[in-house]
Amino acid sequence: MATYKQPCLHCSEMLDGDSRYCTKCGSRSPFGFNCPVCFRPILRNNAVCSGCGKPIYIACPICSAQTFIGSDRCDACGRSLMIRCENVRCGEMQWFETRKCTACGKKIKNADKQINAMKYGG
Repeated sequence: MATYKQPCLHCSEMLDGDSRYCTKCGSRSPFGFNCPVCFRPILRNNAVCSGCGKPIYIACPICSAQTFIGSDRCDACGRSLMIRCENVRCGEMQWFETRKCTACGKKIKNADKQINAMKYGG
């Protein structure tokens, strides 16, 4: 079955309409924004996620500026807001506030250490 190409919302790369990741910029939501907690679609002009009630804007753990939760990067400093699952068989990138991997279900024990490493470059 043929699929139509659509542009990635973040970098304009043309992707198959059923793509879950952008092959150019690596975005996990190439055609819209999803809540990192419950994965429901969110919009920048909403106050909270309609699925779980998470605020749409939070303080960046690196620069403390308000940033949109639907993006993988901070709106102000541009740094990644993602941490890596510590399970060697998984390694999926997760939202920095996640303490249980959404891909494999394992607990992310050193999330705070990863955030500090991002913040201080260590």
